[in-house]
Amino acid sequence: MKKMLFLPVCVILWSFTQSENPLEKYLTRITDPEIIKRDLATLAVWNSNPKKESDQKITPQSQWELLYFYHSGWHEHHPNQRMDISEIYVGTPGNTIAGQTLLDFTKSPYQAELTYSDNPLLANMLSEARGAPYNGKWVVFSLRDNRICLRYVHSYPNGNQSSWYHRKEYYFQLKR
Repeated sequence: MKKMLFLPVCVILWSFTQSENPLEKYLTRITDPEIIKRDLATLAVWNSNPKKESDQKITPQSQWELLYFYHSGWHEHHPNQRMDISEIYVGTPGNTIAGQTLLDFTKSPYQAELTYSDNPLLANMLSEARGAPYNGKWVVFSLRDNRICLRYVHSYPNGNQSSWYHRKEYYFQLKR
């Protein structure tokens, strides 16, 4: 009888530990301050010199290599109890992710299809404020050398009890 109760409990606990993010298995968290500094500088250069046209589209047939994931922002559970977020992950060398996996990953009831932008500054302005058109939406913009940034911002500043600003950026390179 104990075995019959133990097995369902194990299955339930196992299901809670499984991630809903299919990209996590390709990532390794960076903790060395010097490497973090170097990688953040790389991402800053990529974002400061984007392409002017958004010609890199995620199609079901396209193949992508996950280069970086950067999660930044802050969360405040109660006024004056702010927790800052700054985590950077690097992609496993040689990983390949199908475009269909990315399209499925970004699906939500609030967004029928990905939004493409030709201007990362405009994407920032249209996603950062509460109620902004890109807030809570996946936005893609092209970078140089067949790279893209897949960005998601969810912002709720100045809430009554809880406020937050979360920004998730995935950087990919098109594999040919």
